Amino acid sequence: MSSSMMTNADEVQTTESPIAGVPKNAEINATAVNTITAPMSNSFSAHDKPSSEDDAPAQEKQEAEKDVVIDEKVNNVTLEEKSVNQDPLLYADKLEAKNAFKALLESANVGSEWTWDQAMRAIINDKRYGALKTLGERKQAFNEFLGQKRKQEAEERRVKQKKAREEFKKMLEGSKELTASMRWSKVATLFENDERFKAVERERDRRDLIETYLQELEEKERAKAHEERKRNIMEYRQFLESCEFIKASTQWRKVQDRLEADERCSRLEKIDRLEIFQDYLHDLVKEEEEQRKIQKEEQRKAERKNRDEFRKLLEEHVASGTLTAKTNWRDYHLKVKDLHAYVAVASNASGSTPKDLFEDVSEELQKQYHEDKTWIKDVVKLKKVPLASNWTLQDMKVAIIEDVNSPPISDVNLKMVFDELLERAREKEEKEAKKRKRLADDFLNLLQSIKDITASSKWESFKEIFEGSQEYSSIGEEAFCREMYEEYISQLKEQEKENEQKRKEEKV
Repeated sequence: MSSSMMTNADEVQTTESPIAGVPKNAEINATAVNTITAPMSNSFSAHDKPSSEDDAPAQEKQEAEKDVVIDEKVNNVTLEEKSVNQDPLLYADKLEAKNAFKALLESANVGSEWTWDQAMRAIINDKRYGALKTLGERKQAFNEFLGQKRKQEAEERRVKQKKAREEFKKMLEGSKELTASMRWSKVATLFENDERFKAVERERDRRDLIETYLQELEEKERAKAHEERKRNIMEYRQFLESCEFIKASTQWRKVQDRLEADERCSRLEKIDRLEIFQDYLHDLVKEEEEQRKIQKEEQRKAERKNRDEFRKLLEEHVASGTLTAKTNWRDYHLKVKDLHAYVAVASNASGSTPKDLFEDVSEELQKQYHEDKTWIKDVVKLKKVPLASNWTLQDMKVAIIEDVNSPPISDVNLKMVFDELLERAREKEEKEAKKRKRLADDFLNLLQSIKDITASSKWESFKEIFEGSQEYSSIGEEAFCREMYEEYISQLKEQEKENEQKRKEEKV
């Protein structure tokens, strides 16, 4: 008590001398009693219970009155008399002093709901009470301590409640009796004696936790049922796929008994079985259609490949001269009917036939041939090439070489045109030869009809007679007629020799 009195005395600036006629020690003790005991007795009677915020102004007024009483009685204490009391602790700065004061509050187990009067009674005899020099500083530190204390207690309550909720949920999860369809009241009865149930104090919180868990349990059960149905559907579909007797055209009523005998079928509702079966048939139809498309596409590619190979064969034959503009299908078919390229394209179910492909190429060859033929004939005519039946292809090339190179003409077409022109030349020559022979025969008949012509006759003697005849004018060439005349005279001479020889032989 003397220590607290000394601390309060230090807060007041003493300027007066000691009270006269009173011993020093007695005066100090009296001062302590009057200063501290009286006000504190009032404090205990008025603040046995925590005060509300409305009592704060009255409390501050009461504390102010205490300070006035202390000031009035301590002012009479001398500096010498203070020295007999215990000295206060010293701190480096105000922050350290405040922390020491808060440590005092903590060590005194001051609660977050305490009033200043309650705290002061618990700590006033400790040296650290004097760490802060003024009442205002102490109250400020006290209020800060209360705020920190409340925050700490709130956090502890939050952690405790969180743990209690977690344990509550573990309690629910560990139960095998719970189902999603249970009511709140039944669940509460089931766990009411469990400490974890009691640890969550508010009934509203328990109910929320239980309802949330039941909802989660319902979702899990629903998800589990969904997964189980999904698995059953998958296994049933796999069962259908393993049944080789099911085709795209299979009817449900014809295979229903065989399918429903399997366990995988009995796990599903009848409507589900039928629906999955129909879906499977639909997939089979689609698969068959896809296979047909694939086969058709593969067949189309194969047939196109066959046609391309036959076209390649045609091109090779064109290059080698085997196939020309004058080649007909019958002759060409005999040459290629046993070749692989022909047999392959002939087996095609669709597209161009070998004959169609041949005619396409032949048409192009004929078109080009006629163009080349016209060009060559024009050149021959323009250059007046004296084409004879004894010409060779090389003779023809030499005669028109400057003109057939632009545009270029293939050797095959050039040879065919040459053969055609040569044939015509031969025909013309034969025709001319026949005509000359006929005219020659007519002229010979004319010579034979003139009896005056003998083996010794001369051309000049009968020339005028010949020139006036039709036979001579038809020939139109004197040299040819004279040549025939000379041959006729030679025949007459030979005949005379033979006649002379016969006469000699007869005489002998």
